[in-house]
Amino acid sequence: MTRQWGEKEKRILEKIRDNPFITQQELAKDLGLSRSAVAGYISQLTRQGEILGRAYLLPERERIICIGGANLDRKAKTSAPVEWGTSNPVEVRQTFGGVARNIAENLAQLEMDVALMTIVGQDREGEALLTECRRQGMDVSLSTALADYRTGSYTAVLDPAGEMVLALADMGIYDQMDKAFIHRYWSRIRTSYMVVTDTNLSKEGLKALLQRCRKDGLFLCVVPVSAPKARRLPPDLEGVSLWIGNGEELEAVSGISVQDRDSGESACRRLREKGVDRVVWTRGAHGVYWVEEEKKGWLKGTRTSVVDVTGAGDAFAAGVVAGLKKGRSLESACRVGLKLAARTVQTEASVSEEIIPNWLEEGREEKL
Repeated sequence: MTRQWGEKEKRILEKIRDNPFITQQELAKDLGLSRSAVAGYISQLTRQGEILGRAYLLPERERIICIGGANLDRKAKTSAPVEWGTSNPVEVRQTFGGVARNIAENLAQLEMDVALMTIVGQDREGEALLTECRRQGMDVSLSTALADYRTGSYTAVLDPAGEMVLALADMGIYDQMDKAFIHRYWSRIRTSYMVVTDTNLSKEGLKALLQRCRKDGLFLCVVPVSAPKARRLPPDLEGVSLWIGNGEELEAVSGISVQDRDSGESACRRLREKGVDRVVWTRGAHGVYWVEEEKKGWLKGTRTSVVDVTGAGDAFAAGVVAGLKKGRSLESACRVGLKLAARTVQTEASVSEEIIPNWLEEGREEKL
């Protein structure tokens, strides 16, 4: 026989399912009840076996959790300039990618304690992707495999110089990373030291993540996937500790046309007005612009031969996040990011296998 609970009991159970660590005082405030009344309801629910007791998790003070995309990447590099409307000879290479996944792998290469929270399909590609993530040292216990969905895929067409000509994304599965998805795993997310998210999440998912990070005081880094997906971010960016993106993404979020250095700086200021603590504008081979509080500056790009630009932005973001976690200034952390990006464009892989953990030591980034 199914127990028929009253409205208050149902609401208490819903609140506890969303946040198993909610206090009686928080329940009382949310439900408009006295704390003693809440205690009575919880006692009754416990006796009936609806609540099995309160679990406690110690904060995982060293962990960085990366939330967002994990795809199968296909790169088709042409042997001659692209000719539209006809067949082009290419060399195709397949690897694993996705902004959040790439950042997580770079962090793992730097021997950071990192977890990946993503969604894949219940298919061979999804199984292989998660297996490889585990092999690379990532915790994927918060990642989910869904039936009736394909694992995300990304196909990039590159010119002979390795520069992107066109990219095609099949990523409908990430619409399932919504508000309920964030709430379901929040008790685990909130124990992390840092949260890094791309913008593959749904608009509701991103809004929920920002709100909960702000409420719990978690460091949140946002790395947009593209200009269209950057527009998924809510207008109020209060709670974003760090934003890293290129000119198109900066323009999409700020609403300011980014045509040169002055307009780019204005767009960065607009993001600060929207609530972002630190903003980094990436400019490819031209370097980066960074701003925080009363400090700002420009850093030149690192001159190097380019094989493939795919993944360079993700490597840069990982370097900045790792640098900040090690206590570096934003400027110094950006220098680490630039070096990781430079190493990444020298390889056809989305993540370089030649990243060395001691690059995070002060001064080491200058000697790469």
